[in-house]
Amino acid sequence: MEKLVRSSEKPILLMSHLVLGYPSLEENRQVIAQMVAGGVDLMELQIPFSEPIADGPMIARANQSALDGGFKVRQGLAFIAETVQRHKIPFLIMTYYNILLAYGVEEFIKEAVRIGVKGLIIPDLPPPGGW
Repeated sequence: MEKLVRSSEKPILLMSHLVLGYPSLEENRQVIAQMVAGGVDLMELQIPFSEPIADGPMIARANQSALDGGFKVRQGLAFIAETVQRHKIPFLIMTYYNILLAYGVEEFIKEAVRIGVKGLIIPDLPPPGGW
């Protein structure tokens, strides 16, 4: 029988990525459960954005499909809150700075903390002091 080890003892952790709302939140729910059951150590949940400049064409198409399907940021945050409660692995939010600006940067960060995400990935966040 294989010895079970905590994630912190593994030499390499497995992180996965999922675009919320692609193809649907219900399918996201099922895929997340399967990935967690399959041993994913942490997961990046992407809030779709209309111009995902840090992503390749496949992820950009998934973002657009989710937005075309009516995805909304507040809906995504509620889904993330539910997911964090359901699965006991760390979750990160990946999105773009315009999402935070539109939502309210401080409000977005407070909401992320409140729902229990472990970090944010904002690839186009300007560095302190600007470019």
